[in-house]
Amino acid sequence: MRAHSGVALLLLVAGAGLSCQTAGNSAPKQITISVPDLGFSYVPPAGMYDKTSPASVQNRSHAASYAGKAAELLVDMSSGDSDLSPEWHQVWLFALPRSQLSNLTDSGAEAKLNIALAGPRASSVGQPRSVVLAGRSFLISEFEQKEPPLVKRAKIFTTVCKTQLLSFVLVSNSGQPVSAMEESLKTLNFSGH
Repeated sequence: MRAHSGVALLLLVAGAGLSCQTAGNSAPKQITISVPDLGFSYVPPAGMYDKTSPASVQNRSHAASYAGKAAELLVDMSSGDSDLSPEWHQVWLFALPRSQLSNLTDSGAEAKLNIALAGPRASSVGQPRSVVLAGRSFLISEFEQKEPPLVKRAKIFTTVCKTQLLSFVLVSNSGQPVSAMEESLKTLNFSGH
């Protein structure tokens, strides 16, 4: 009888472990990101894991009054893969006070922020261009960064939203996920301003 109890306990512990693994590996729920202070909402790509810190989530509620000198992270979502994996992709949303680049036109400020967010090792791909999303003009810049054997690709979409420059940074280790993530920008809704 004691042997049966030991086997039953082992099966129970193993079952609990598998249950936790299954729960941890399940697909993330689709969420809507709201930044009411800036008057917009956004639905990130399906299957992304929200890695946004509690402080960054809290910053969304007063994003329009942010006055720091550095870009403030509002959203951090990942495919869940290591950034060394060919399948890795990431979405970040940053805000920077427009007043930090007050000596530049809006498009000049957007371009400067896009370059800064891409980082010093990234190379520009093509010329920045304008596109209208959800009734707002965004400047799109494309970059790549060689990290052999991978080439990270990024598209950065920046607009002026109230008092802030708002940047969506889409990065992946291949071009296809960037295009898929770009589709999620069609969910942007600026009706709250």
